[in-house]
Amino acid sequence: MALLAQSVLTRLPLKILIMTNLLYDDRHWEAWSRKVEENFAAKRYQHFDHRFDFPRQKDKIRRLVADPELLAAHPFLPLLKVIIKTPRFRYNEKKAKLALGIKTRPISFAGHFDTYIYSYYASALNDRYQDYIHREDFDETVLAYRTDLEGKCNIQFSRDAFREIQKRGSCAAVALDIKGYFDSIDHRLLKEKWRKVLGVEELPPDQYAIYRSLTRYAYVNKNTFLRHFGIHLRKLERKPTLLHHLGTGSFQEKFQVLRDTNIIVKSSSHALTEDGKKRYYGIPQGLAISALLSNVYLIDYDQMMSKKAKDEGFYYRRYCDDILIVCDIGRGQELQQFAVDAIESYHLTIQEKKQELIYLMPNSKGEIRAFNGRKLMEDHPTLQTPEEEQRYYKSLQYLGFEFNGQDSFIRAGSISRYHRKMKGRILKTVYMAYSENAKGDRIFLQKLYHRYSHLGKRNFPRYAYTAAKAYYINSKGVRKEGMNSAAIRVQLSRHFTHLRHSLNQKHLQRVEYKARKGKLKQLKKA
Repeated sequence: MALLAQSVLTRLPLKILIMTNLLYDDRHWEAWSRKVEENFAAKRYQHFDHRFDFPRQKDKIRRLVADPELLAAHPFLPLLKVIIKTPRFRYNEKKAKLALGIKTRPISFAGHFDTYIYSYYASALNDRYQDYIHREDFDETVLAYRTDLEGKCNIQFSRDAFREIQKRGSCAAVALDIKGYFDSIDHRLLKEKWRKVLGVEELPPDQYAIYRSLTRYAYVNKNTFLRHFGIHLRKLERKPTLLHHLGTGSFQEKFQVLRDTNIIVKSSSHALTEDGKKRYYGIPQGLAISALLSNVYLIDYDQMMSKKAKDEGFYYRRYCDDILIVCDIGRGQELQQFAVDAIESYHLTIQEKKQELIYLMPNSKGEIRAFNGRKLMEDHPTLQTPEEEQRYYKSLQYLGFEFNGQDSFIRAGSISRYHRKMKGRILKTVYMAYSENAKGDRIFLQKLYHRYSHLGKRNFPRYAYTAAKAYYINSKGVRKEGMNSAAIRVQLSRHFTHLRHSLNQKHLQRVEYKARKGKLKQLKKA
């Protein structure tokens, strides 16, 4: 039926074809714009254009997205790129200790006006994508960036995966991570899958303009911009747009100043194919539509893996760049290699160091526990004593949680990062309270507690305690099932004590420092 519909569409005149696949209709616009207004808050980040007041000016967006030819002629502003650096402690098996590494992630920000264009197209195209995966019967395999999952989140996705393992008993779990996913998306394949979701041979002009803006985009590195024009962050906050730092004149004149600096970079990541042609790849991460396109790009892979899973009796799920397979214990290595090889045809690679093969099997006490499959195959241990087993235990990590075969936990790295951030904020709070510019020696605790304790509403401890519950009420007032994990509650049980201890410790250090500094001043005066 789907093939028949596609063949009929391809015989239609181009103008009718364009209107058939226009991603605009009044009903969808009203639903999307109402949702945007309900959650509207002016974007805080500075860009080259002014912040956009959507509730008052939304008709400007509506006129543009409703007219393919008008949208096709729209000039998208260069993106603003920021490199996010996150310190992460990871266990180094060779050195048998934790090692500190830095994860860098380039995040791109569209102009304020362009952001709403991308957001609308993401919403409209997502409806088509969800229709497609339901129609082709592989909707249960894709977990990320969807609106038809009844409010499910990582808590439910992880719980379902762990329950599947418990149901199977002895089994193998394969966890894979796609390396640099957004930076590796092939432009030709992306366009092909986009057309496939719509059921057309060519993208309509408005969608082609969106596609071009994502594959042939220009960007400015924020730090480069600040250094080039000698702008400090405090000075940056006083201006309504970045272009206000470039003198007086019209928008076009100031933008020309930016062009003349040659700091606008055009994306051109490419590789040569076997026949010597250029293959372009990479889309910006952070835009409203980027996440959806990461799903569109792998529609054939997901469909193939889903069918294979149903035919052969294993469990397959993908959450953006995270892939999970649960299968019979004897097929773990085989299916791991199959998934890795199959994804290479999409010009994607799996990170070697993040490939996990976990065997869930009985230990010497008869309990199902998680073992490091790779290490077991290398060492061939007998596993006859609890001490020997302990060396090979390794929990399955999935979507921020861990599962050891018996209990569910918050990932250890997430706990460490929470404590590191908490201590950094405490140090800053105490320093500000006792600085020379402070008005009295008062430490303002409310913000600290709001961010880093169970007393806050949207923070890490609150999320962890929510996950630990058997049931909870989400932000939309819907009752959801949690992990029902006492182990998670134990992990967080002393978080407030640690917060208070660190706070008192830094407080005393600062008091002593200020007292010593005061004595030195008195000695100098004497």
